[in-house]
Amino acid sequence: MKTLLSGKLTKLLTPSVIRYGLLLLLTVQNTATVLCMRASMINASATNQKYVVSTLVLTMETIKVVILLALIVIVESSCSLRKAMTLLYDEIVCRPYDTLPLAVPSFLYVVQDNLIVYALSCVDATTYQVTYQLRILTTAIFARMLLNKIIPVKRWLSLVLLMLGVILTQVHFSKDSGIFSFRTGKEGPAYVLGLVSILCATLTSGFAGVYNEKLIKNGQQPLLLIRSIQLSLFCLFFAFLGVLLKDGRLVNTQGYFYGYSPLVWLVAAMQAVGGIIVAGTMKYADNILKTFATSISIVMSCIFSYYLLGDDNLTATFIVGTAAILFATYLYSVATVQTAKPAEPIKS
Repeated sequence: MKTLLSGKLTKLLTPSVIRYGLLLLLTVQNTATVLCMRASMINASATNQKYVVSTLVLTMETIKVVILLALIVIVESSCSLRKAMTLLYDEIVCRPYDTLPLAVPSFLYVVQDNLIVYALSCVDATTYQVTYQLRILTTAIFARMLLNKIIPVKRWLSLVLLMLGVILTQVHFSKDSGIFSFRTGKEGPAYVLGLVSILCATLTSGFAGVYNEKLIKNGQQPLLLIRSIQLSLFCLFFAFLGVLLKDGRLVNTQGYFYGYSPLVWLVAAMQAVGGIIVAGTMKYADNILKTFATSISIVMSCIFSYYLLGDDNLTATFIVGTAAILFATYLYSVATVQTAKPAEPIKS
């Protein structure tokens, strides 16, 4: 009976079903996590019970490690928890030269998560979603520098359009004065700090992603789950250091879970699952499909943020800028990339 059910499940879970299922999950997770995180910040400010950002990041990483360990045991049906730990020991501790370089992207991912949570305490969900697309630009620049990738003209044009779109989203038209101005002057210093945090997050995201890709190309590849847990264990370590060094006194005074509402726990769980979904899409989905998932997520965030969270940023310039960002993202994904060939030695 068990074999029969396993056979039917294998037939149902075709690569196409897995691909589009993961993309659907990624779209829903991206949209829901950003909206819930923003809502949790609004609720925390209203009740004057703000949770510590670094503890949320550590909680997310802890949940992610637990889920990955469970997946290893489930995927390897003949693998007990003891065998799973032995497998991890062989892949992580016994291969330090392959494992230690992952500390660099892991550290950057932890910094990125802290920046994102802080940014969503300063800006609305829609502004975060569209501005964060600048990570495409930073990824392209780091790919050219670290991987020697040749960026086609179409991609450079799409990056210019992307930057123009982001600038447009930050432009506000005043009906009273009849002039255009940047929203940074209207919103105040907290909004500016939120935008700076997003820009820094795009830098860490771009560099970490390209650096990780370089490690993948230069080294021997373990299983996807093993690579994910290698990254997550380093993230867990750096997140713990962040709590200890940055907010140790505050956590000791008010408690680790101070300000944690059911919504905050939901955010932590969704963000942890999101990291695993992203790892799955890297294996099963291509770049164009992931771009569509991102675009749909941005549109859904705009709609739900406007109606559920009361964000009033859906101006004409914001809508045009968002459309330009979506179009630029699509153009970037369909353009092909080549890797520069090393110069041939001169023949005598």
